[in-house]
Amino acid sequence: MARGLAALAIAFGTVPADSGTANAAISDSAAVSACGSSYYVQRKQDLGRGQTATVFLLYSASTKKNCVVTMKHPDMGSIYGFPTELGASVQAEGGSWITDRDDYKYYAGPVYLYAPGKCVRFSASYEEWGASLPHDINCTSPSGNCG
Repeated sequence: MARGLAALAIAFGTVPADSGTANAAISDSAAVSACGSSYYVQRKQDLGRGQTATVFLLYSASTKKNCVVTMKHPDMGSIYGFPTELGASVQAEGGSWITDRDDYKYYAGPVYLYAPGKCVRFSASYEEWGASLPHDINCTSPSGNCG
């Protein structure tokens, strides 16, 4: 599947890694670019000790589908653009997880779920690299966005 990386790179805001400031937030438009133009961000969660990735839950009223994508922050140094484990998952209340997890350079997903009338939750996994070698970061949201 073509990832549209050029479009995503334009959508990202960056802060130089040596600027001494916190990592730049990934714009909502980057997640919309990954899922599709009819989607809008419902919830998002930063991941990692240095908040080096963000997981997004999006929804499209026209398709009635949820979309989840986990994106690395572009200012995270040499790991951005280098394949590391990254995952994105979505689950409807009472259903099975739909997951995309592999070694990715920029983002995992999008994963889509049609779940009208049900609450959904999302999950992300991320292999963060640092002084203490790689360690896994995981998060799972509570159920929400019901309907």
